[in-house]
Amino acid sequence: MGLLDLPPEILDLIIDRTAPDGLESFVLSCKAVYGRAKAQIAKHNQMTRRWRQASNASPTLRGDTLSILYEISREPLVAEYIETLSLWDRRSDEEVHPNTSAYSFRDDAEALSKIKHLLSGAEYFVTADVEEWWHQILEEDRLGEEPDVDKLYATVALLSLLPNLKILQLPDRWYEVRKNEAAEALVQSVEALTSMSNSSTHSMRPLAALETLLPFVEEGYDVKVGLQCLVPFMALKSIRNLFAVSQVAVNDDWVETPFEWPTSTPKSPLTRIEFASCCMDAGGLSVLFANTPALTVFRYSHQTKWDGLESDWNPGEILEVLANHHGSRLLELAITIDEFHGEVVNGLSSFMRFEKLKKLEVDVLPFCGPPLESGQRLGRNAYIPQGATPWTHVDIPCMGDMLPESIRELHVNTDYPEPSEQALKALFKNIRDRRKDKLVRLEKSVIRQYRSSTAQQLADDHGVVLEVFEEHSPNPRPRSMMPQWKREFDTLVGGIVMTTSE
Repeated sequence: MGLLDLPPEILDLIIDRTAPDGLESFVLSCKAVYGRAKAQIAKHNQMTRRWRQASNASPTLRGDTLSILYEISREPLVAEYIETLSLWDRRSDEEVHPNTSAYSFRDDAEALSKIKHLLSGAEYFVTADVEEWWHQILEEDRLGEEPDVDKLYATVALLSLLPNLKILQLPDRWYEVRKNEAAEALVQSVEALTSMSNSSTHSMRPLAALETLLPFVEEGYDVKVGLQCLVPFMALKSIRNLFAVSQVAVNDDWVETPFEWPTSTPKSPLTRIEFASCCMDAGGLSVLFANTPALTVFRYSHQTKWDGLESDWNPGEILEVLANHHGSRLLELAITIDEFHGEVVNGLSSFMRFEKLKKLEVDVLPFCGPPLESGQRLGRNAYIPQGATPWTHVDIPCMGDMLPESIRELHVNTDYPEPSEQALKALFKNIRDRRKDKLVRLEKSVIRQYRSSTAQQLADDHGVVLEVFEEHSPNPRPRSMMPQWKREFDTLVGGIVMTTSE
């Protein structure tokens, strides 16, 4: 019996089962199926418009994650349409308009019962105490919009229902889902969700399509979020891109926020990691690099955090551990500084171990410390070996000698003449000659300066393009947005939320 020989009601059931992923290809297979599927096509288009990009920003309530669970309880197919989900509701009080006269499912016992029934039937909750989960979800929801409460239980419940989610922005208190934080009890639940997603034995694999994590907090000196809270998502087989703001991974400074990789957690398939306004040391990053063997793009901007965390910073050590783990595969690298209160302990001194590197963007400041190989250190634990000549800015190596032959694009951001005129001059003193005999693939070389062109002569002397950032703007963006990669990051993630002015 052919497909078109089936009774119409059976064909309707088949068409229904193809939504959302297979509906378009199936109904376009022949005119007869297409003609029969008009109602399903209309519903598919409506669901796509409404749910492909979803958020918990309901018209009447901020951070209303429970309302999404309510909609799924009414129409389970909603869960399969959600591909992008934002759970960080940044609206102000003025943008939220409560309506006490409108219907509220929260006042409807039958509607709440349907949500609970939805969770009871979900594969993820088969071995869970659904009564306890439901109690926690309602308790968080009852507290409403109090600033120290987020809908973390409802978040995990929602994520457990989404098999086609590709892009995720977590709620801004997700940092509590880690050891020694308020939501420590959820850590095992999220790890179990990840394990279920990676398994081939489950019929419904939530988060099995998740590719990208977006930032969920602001940048700022007072904002620091332990990177540890993101580890379960990094272990997903589908994950490829991590964009984060104000993450902290510091193993060695006096205010520790350590980063650890659980022994039972598989290595991450991440290929791109971009950290804006973050605070990390070589100890924390070495753990991350050791467990991201596919990494090809790493971009990082440093920000000293409150209590002076990493006010002295060691980019030289970070570059060393990055080269140890990814020197043979990294294609793009950025190391810049947003806010810095101390000294560069050891500076950047060579990129030669990155044999495939094509694009590099750096600030001048990370070079302004003695190289690791000198044995010297600056900062509060400064050290100069006996008999050694103290390092100065004129000792900064030239870019022409630091770059691998694979390099095609170079961006150097400067506050010239700070920290010294010698720093920028030292970096570019032989770049013109090296572009002729070694760096023959270097197509673009840029010096970028903030609101000034005082480095123009230096750029001209060395055959480098000078770009002036925000030169004539009456409302200039902060200096931290000068790096090209930060502006690209800002566009990709929908905007970095600023908490400080510069």
